[in-house]
Amino acid sequence: MTRTDRLLALVEELRAGAPRSFSAGELAGRLKVGERTIERDVEELREAGVPIKADAAGTGWFLDTVGTLPPVVLSPAEAVALATAVGRDGASPFASSGRTALLKMVAAMSAAEGPEDRRLAERIRGLILDGAPEVPAAAVVEEAVATRRVVRFAYTGRDGTRTEREVEPAAFVAGARDWHLIGWCRLRDAPRIFRIDRIRQAALLEEIAPPRDYSRATPHVSDLLAGALRLD
Repeated sequence: MTRTDRLLALVEELRAGAPRSFSAGELAGRLKVGERTIERDVEELREAGVPIKADAAGTGWFLDTVGTLPPVVLSPAEAVALATAVGRDGASPFASSGRTALLKMVAAMSAAEGPEDRRLAERIRGLILDGAPEVPAAAVVEEAVATRRVVRFAYTGRDGTRTEREVEPAAFVAGARDWHLIGWCRLRDAPRIFRIDRIRQAALLEEIAPPRDYSRATPHVSDLLAGALRLD
């Protein structure tokens, strides 16, 4: 069993037994290695972002399966395709989460025994670093939509005018070239679309956005960017 195979097998042993914990001895017996090897593997997986936690007694570990997915095997072409897609779209609300996921993948690939895996990891790392610069407001917008908290930001309109806005977020959508935030603009007292790359100094407020009826103004997402709502 290669080191990469052993790390995957270790995660699967923990996943299959979740939520119960396993001691180093139990895992070592199942994977036919020493306890010190298991301890090193667990530490490496935790550093890579795998949600392995120590139990209350401190004598074993368990896998927190809430919000995680089982391992997925990617071909080299698939890995590079994902890295390219994430790296080129810095204005996406998912850019920060996407790059974090890619860095976890790179960490796992760098630890692999095969030289091809390590070379591919370096290539993907380069794609991440050389990709489009991340738009700081994108991550704030993502959280605003997810939590429905009102967001305050400075916005530069199409004519270059800069205004301060408080927006009740409804959704974000991707246009042909840009990402947009849809929400109720309190400055205009009406629904509006905002290009995310024009948003600056975004900050979440504690206030939860009240319910709004967008059914008349926004019948279809495809219509939003075609003129059903005004793009500020």
